[in-house]
Amino acid sequence: MTSPGLFFWQDKIGKTNPHVVDFTFQITAAKTITNVPVGTPVLTSFDAIASQSVINDFLGTTDEFLVAAFDATAMGTDAFACIVNMAGQVDDLFKVEYYIDDGSTHDDVAKLPVATLTASSLSTQCAKGAYGNMALRLVYTGLDALTSGIICIRFYFKSK
Repeated sequence: MTSPGLFFWQDKIGKTNPHVVDFTFQITAAKTITNVPVGTPVLTSFDAIASQSVINDFLGTTDEFLVAAFDATAMGTDAFACIVNMAGQVDDLFKVEYYIDDGSTHDDVAKLPVATLTASSLSTQCAKGAYGNMALRLVYTGLDALTSGIICIRFYFKSK
């Protein structure tokens, strides 16, 4: 859940306390999702991202996240990518939490960010880009086969 517009009397708290932004995706078929609500500035994929220009055009930056981090190996079986266009607002990414709920199983996992996303690695990682955007690549057993449920992702960050 995002924070309401609260003004702290102690301004150091507002500047240092992590902000939280949530993204929810409704699984509608195998490897098919819908953003809830529709229109969030998030690029998602279950498969390899086609080219570097897809990422660059989406973020409006140059090579902030390299397509090699989302190639066929990195986006292998049960992988999901989420690149968030924060318009350069992120100063520091503290952690990302995600859970996947298929209607019968609810799986909570918390992951700490790494400096960069490892190229051609089928692994769960998250990172803040050089221009202030965020990305997550996660691997979850059975994800490709899910035909219903939700994917929820929560980013904890400090804004500029």
